[in-house]
Amino acid sequence: MAEAEAELKNRILRLLEEDREFRLSVAGLVGFKEVLERLEEHDRKFDEILATLAEHSRRFEEHDRKFDEILATLAEHSRRFEEHDRKFDEILATLAEHSRRFEEHDRKFNEILGRLEEHDRRFEEQARMLDLKIGALGSRWGIFSEQAFREGMKSIVEQYFGGEVERWITDDEEGIVFGHPSKVEVDLIVKDGEHILIEIKSSIHKSDVSKLFREGILYEKVKGVKPKLAIISPFVEPDAKEEAEFQGIPVFTRTSLK
Repeated sequence: MAEAEAELKNRILRLLEEDREFRLSVAGLVGFKEVLERLEEHDRKFDEILATLAEHSRRFEEHDRKFDEILATLAEHSRRFEEHDRKFDEILATLAEHSRRFEEHDRKFNEILGRLEEHDRRFEEQARMLDLKIGALGSRWGIFSEQAFREGMKSIVEQYFGGEVERWITDDEEGIVFGHPSKVEVDLIVKDGEHILIEIKSSIHKSDVSKLFREGILYEKVKGVKPKLAIISPFVEPDAKEEAEFQGIPVFTRTSLK
């Protein structure tokens, strides 16, 4: 009898666990049917809440991931801005250095201009003294030969220009001076880096001025240096003087003192 009751009890418990309808029937019989239904509804809603929380959690994680990406992007932009700032500072430093160098070059250029002005002043002073010597020598021209005049003027030129007069001789294969290949000779002084071609004659004609001008072209072509030109003579024909002024060639003559 006891075994039968135990068996029945086990069957009832098993049915309560496994058979929902039986469980509800029993609950209803004992007055818990409504309570169980509410509990099951609460369980359903609780599961929905858990699912919603899980979805929110997933979304928060997605937002965190995107936020981290944004932070990483901002950090990269910040790094690039810092790199740009560094390069900009380098450019500013380079420009400042260039500005300093330009100022230094301007200072040196002004010094060179000052030296050139001093050279020009001394050259003008020497030219004035040379005019006086030419006048004095020209007044006694009748007793000199052409060669003697040249030799006398060379010593005066060396004295006042402070350089030695030498004879520059070259072959003009292109015929720049005379229009055909020929040997060219001209007096030359090199002083303080300046090259001066000088035409020293007892009298100067227009053709002498043109020849000296072409000799200057030939000298620059051969030597790679543009020379200054000068004419020294006690007697310069008017058309020769006009041609020299047109070509920018200074003329030292006794008539230049008038």
